Amino acid sequence: MNGTEQNPTRRIFSNASQRSTGFATYEEETDKYLALKREPRLQILIVSDDAENCVALTIILGREGWDTVCTPSVSECNKVLSVGSFDLVFCDRYLPDGSYRDVLAIMTTLKYHLSLVVTSRHADWDQYLEVLRHGAFELIVSPCRGSDVLWALTQADRRH
Repeated sequence: MNGTEQNPTRRIFSNASQRSTGFATYEEETDKYLALKREPRLQILIVSDDAENCVALTIILGREGWDTVCTPSVSECNKVLSVGSFDLVFCDRYLPDGSYRDVLAIMTTLKYHLSLVVTSRHADWDQYLEVLRHGAFELIVSPCRGSDVLWALTQADRRH
């Protein structure tokens, strides 16, 4: 092969990489990952007086790269929502000074158009339907499992 001829093997691989195979190349995946790292982290509010649930959610969400703020009551939630900016809310079904319905009312008053995921130790079908009827996005059992939390997050992301 003289210096002016192109290596046929290189030409085959070059042409193959130009065709769309439906799979992203390593460079494309790396670019997507780096772009995600540059995006601002999502802010998630957790309204729970259950320390175990708050810690579990914080760990799960932290592993996925989200920042969390925990509040133990409806009144504290009101204060935090009034001054902060959040992308999603996780809330216990019952709180010392109210319930998830009060948190939904606060979100409506403050014109927050967020998904609210309700957590409950005793979730059943009737509770699930009640939560949806009142405007919450999802009901998951607490203490929360990682797979349930991630599923709720992906569904909420698709909704918005």
